[in-house]
Amino acid sequence: MTGRWRRRALPADVPVLAMAAARSLQVAQRVGIFGELANRAATAEELAHQLALRPHGTRLLLDTLCANAIVRRGRRDRYVLPRRSARWLDPTSATYVGAFVTDTHHQSSWWAELETLVCRRTSAPNRDRDRDRAPDDPYWLMYVLGQYQLARLSSAAVAAAVPLAADARSVLDVAGGHGEHSMALGRRHPELEATVVDLPGAAAVGQGIVERAGFAGRVRFVEGDMFAVDLGGPYDAALCCNVVHHLDPAETTKLFGRIASALPEGAPLCIVDRFNDDGPLNLFTHLASGTGPHTRDDVANWVTASGFHVSRIRRVARELTLLVASRGS
Repeated sequence: MTGRWRRRALPADVPVLAMAAARSLQVAQRVGIFGELANRAATAEELAHQLALRPHGTRLLLDTLCANAIVRRGRRDRYVLPRRSARWLDPTSATYVGAFVTDTHHQSSWWAELETLVCRRTSAPNRDRDRDRAPDDPYWLMYVLGQYQLARLSSAAVAAAVPLAADARSVLDVAGGHGEHSMALGRRHPELEATVVDLPGAAAVGQGIVERAGFAGRVRFVEGDMFAVDLGGPYDAALCCNVVHHLDPAETTKLFGRIASALPEGAPLCIVDRFNDDGPLNLFTHLASGTGPHTRDDVANWVTASGFHVSRIRRVARELTLLVASRGS
């Protein structure tokens, strides 16, 4: 919410304005307004005609976006996508995150469970949303594309921080559906091949991403539940990105134990995640998973209990921390 809105709003209005800003951003992305404005400035009536929208509602939505500095009204009543917004919302931008914005539509039901997480009188929310989805559920496309777009913003930094041996040739990427972290490692290590393990719906979308990026020969997918499918191996390293915060302690220890069986002594397990020590996304992380975020110390203890020795913990990108551990070292 912009400072102008905050100054003018009564306390009772603030929740309404915050929800209006969030939903306007989601809907504008979903109906194609940002894509049109990325091509050229347009009036509300022109956008409504091009996208088969209601003119009055389109204008109100655009004015809400203007109030939040996402869109700007220019000459002749035409709306413009500013450069700072186009960086994220122009489909031709290297930092485009439109699919993620579209996917936040599904998160509305998560926020509806917030009171469930807070109040003892209600039952716990469903933590197995993804495992319950059919492989052909349309949800998978926007979810995996959105996670891929976010991963692109930090994958180079993650890959640079992962300590691979000079002769490393294989890596296990657990629940790495979009494949971006495996590809980022592959860009730094031309001889490296990766195996991505994820649920069938995620793996199907990830295979398309990897093929379009030219990595189909170096990144392969194993479809299945990471707690049940054969992980294969041995691998020279294992990667576990943004997975641990979705798991409870027993699940985490079980997963680390399974990964340990796929690694020889000395091979690193690299965990990249948002930890409870890392800031303002803690509520969202907890809401998304029903479990995490966990502290660095908690995860380090679970790693140790699974037969690893923690060698380093360091921040690698905004809100992301890398924990490196090895077997028998």
